[in-house]
Amino acid sequence: MPVPAFRNSRTRVRKRRSHHALKKTDVSVCPNCQAVVLPHITCAKCGQYKGRQVLGGIKEVEKTIEKKVVKKKKETTKE
Repeated sequence: MPVPAFRNSRTRVRKRRSHHALKKTDVSVCPNCQAVVLPHITCAKCGQYKGRQVLGGIKEVEKTIEKKVVKKKKETTKE
């Protein structure tokens, strides 16, 4: 296993490590519902991205689940 030939000085080590610092995550606000959103990601609450509807959002998902439950109830009552 190779061993370093010479010891690195404090300055050289610190210069190398200067790029290791963590950076703050940028966040923005959804223009539609004012929720905190990561950049380039669809809003989780309303489902919009760049001013257009991409996903259903929470309300739409709840509606579809409710429709499925009603449909199952109708099927079970028919039998």
